[in-house]
Amino acid sequence: MNKLTLHREDLIAIKQFCDKYPEADYVTVTVDSSSGIGSIVKVSLPAVVNGDMVTIEKVIMDESDW
Repeated sequence: MNKLTLHREDLIAIKQFCDKYPEADYVTVTVDSSSGIGSIVKVSLPAVVNGDMVTIEKVIMDESDW
């Protein structure tokens, strides 16, 4: 089992990102820890932009947070 620990501010950032796109029913959280130093956490969600279904992604935590 994998475990992800998020700071309260990271959860707030994810919620604020989701609130910008109220039509999205779900959010996907991805974690890349392949660097061996820390994890890069991204969230993405589906949205309609100019009639096209797209995936919008935001970095929540990256190497600047290590």
